[in-house]
Amino acid sequence: MRPAQANAQTDRPTEVLETFLKAHRVLFEALDSELRAQVGLSIAQLEVLRALAQAPEGRLRMMDITRWMCVSKSGVTQLVDRLEERGLVAREFSRADRRLTYATLTEAGAEASQRALPAFHDAARTHLSRHLSDDDLRCLQTALSKLLEGGRSPGEVAVARAGS
Repeated sequence: MRPAQANAQTDRPTEVLETFLKAHRVLFEALDSELRAQVGLSIAQLEVLRALAQAPEGRLRMMDITRWMCVSKSGVTQLVDRLEERGLVAREFSRADRRLTYATLTEAGAEASQRALPAFHDAARTHLSRHLSDDDLRCLQTALSKLLEGGRSPGEVAVARAGS
């Protein structure tokens, strides 16, 4: 056996990562497409609305949304801009610290989030449950949760737990 073959056969973490990334792309594209077609929201938009719906007083600091979603500040700014244009969120500025900006869920945003949930749940069942048993799903959730917690700071883990 050549060295390259031996490495390819024994490098389980790389194989798992490659499979995970492919599965993520396939799932993300399918879910995003279905949500856009059925309720006019992207996965990212729904994620923001759900995070706000679960947050105290229906609002989060923009910085917390950035951490929650593991995306850049500019990405969240653009996302919130689009949601704000549609009247689904509103921005609030801190009087005590002008650097702080909050995104707040509007009534229309709460309604949009609720309308989107059945489509999201149907898509999850379609794309996960038809391929994985309940035990598979539990194991996958456990493994992914460990990865998320291992890759975040304690503050980010607290924000993520508050929304789950």
